[in-house]
Amino acid sequence: MITTPKIEQRNQQHYAAIRTKVGMNDIPTKLPPLIPEVRAWLEKNKVTPDGPPFFQYVSMMDSNNQLVTEVGFPVKDPVAGDGRVIPGYFPAGRYATLTHMGDYMGLRKANMALDAWVKENGLKEQHKVDADGVEWGTRTESYMTDPQQEPNPANWRTDVSVLVAQ
Repeated sequence: MITTPKIEQRNQQHYAAIRTKVGMNDIPTKLPPLIPEVRAWLEKNKVTPDGPPFFQYVSMMDSNNQLVTEVGFPVKDPVAGDGRVIPGYFPAGRYATLTHMGDYMGLRKANMALDAWVKENGLKEQHKVDADGVEWGTRTESYMTDPQQEPNPANWRTDVSVLVAQ
């Protein structure tokens, strides 16, 4: 199930994440193992997450079809990072959002539905396109349900959002 998209005004949100490159087909195997690594880093550094884990899609290079991604957690205050874990923030602004309920295999469809809604409503996702590919302003999937706590994929909630150009 995919909810009707909407626009939300959000404040700036700091985060701690691991940045990596991944092929589209490798997302399910390469990115989820980074969540406990970031969580362990937060615990070691006595930083409390300020929200659920997320995947942020930073850019896609056309030449090799590799996505630059960040896997992390929102945090209340900026962190220093250590090279492997980096600091970052989601900028304040207007975000187009929707909620996907179900198995993660449906997230591509959810992202496509959000993209279509943005376009149909005369909005534009904040992004930059050049000869190398596309760099998104902010494109995230926030994993609201922990599969270890809720084993039934039908009950998994993922919030999908994109930063809308002002």
